[in-house]
Amino acid sequence: MQRIVVSELKNGMVTARNVLSADGKLLLADGQAITESYIRRLQELGIYAIYVRNPYISDLEIPAIIAEETRQSGIQTVKRALDVLRNKRADLAVTEVQQSARRIVAEIIRNRKAMVHLTEIRAHDDCTFAHSVDVCILAVLVAVEMGYAETRLNELAVGALLHDVGKLRVGQQLLTKPDRLTDDEMVRMKGHPWFGFEILRAHKGQLSIPSIHVALQHHEKFDGTGYPRGLAGMAIHEFSRIVSIVDVYDAITSDRPYRKALLPHEAYELLQMTGAQHFDPAILPVFLDKIALYPVGATVRLNTGDIGIVTFVEPGLPTRPVIQLVLDKHRRLYPGATTLDMRNHLTVFIDQVVDGTQLSNLI
Repeated sequence: MQRIVVSELKNGMVTARNVLSADGKLLLADGQAITESYIRRLQELGIYAIYVRNPYISDLEIPAIIAEETRQSGIQTVKRALDVLRNKRADLAVTEVQQSARRIVAEIIRNRKAMVHLTEIRAHDDCTFAHSVDVCILAVLVAVEMGYAETRLNELAVGALLHDVGKLRVGQQLLTKPDRLTDDEMVRMKGHPWFGFEILRAHKGQLSIPSIHVALQHHEKFDGTGYPRGLAGMAIHEFSRIVSIVDVYDAITSDRPYRKALLPHEAYELLQMTGAQHFDPAILPVFLDKIALYPVGATVRLNTGDIGIVTFVEPGLPTRPVIQLVLDKHRRLYPGATTLDMRNHLTVFIDQVVDGTQLSNLI
């Protein structure tokens, strides 16, 4: 599997990951052959790159934190809940959100050793629904590692699923603007934590106070430079200190019309550099330990000059994955399945992550 820029796609390539609309609907399924019309449609939707199958590794599967069906169900739940509020047809469907949160929590508890590999490819028209579910998944994964009891995990999951509910009052035009926001527009956007707090506070009989405060505090920073209240340190609720980290990670590893996504190791380095100021120094390392710096499916160049594809990452050893070698230092194809386990070759290290398009050109 490799990540290919949409403009470089060719007829006959086969998708290796689902491509989703913003509300979780399937645009292209895993295993779909690419055609010219599909390429045009992906470009119209503003999708920068997708994952396609690599002919040299046919059976590679990306480890998932939760089942695809659970994730899709969560996206649809968030969409329905926010659509009802947006159209003012009824109150927030708290019970449905809580049920979805419990399902996500139960699966993550069973899969607590999972690592964060590749993010989903999704359209840009409104990333709120899928983003909210991804933030929930990552936040719960961190909290499980921190030893949270299931009841508290459920509270955190609900708060994470609803953390961006205040964007309903920002306006769809602003949310879907393809360019960077003006100063006035940014002021409006920065109002969404207060808007979310006001919406959720109206349901405080059904929602816990910590869950509600995730919407208000998820943009606060540990050093006090965040918004809307400039809270610092332990004045920020622990739920929000968790969500603030994973919210940023999911945002920077997702493609936007004005910038391409950061690769996992790039996002890891960025969080490390800003972490001392912006994030809880006790929680950030817990999350960073869950990131696969070189996730399954990543194409890498080694210091030996060889190029290969990551096929396995052992938890706790993110820099020593197992690599299936594809090209040697002279750019000749390796015969058959030649595997290098970096755990057993300590003088070998990853020199660079290679774009899938570059690999195709090299081959």
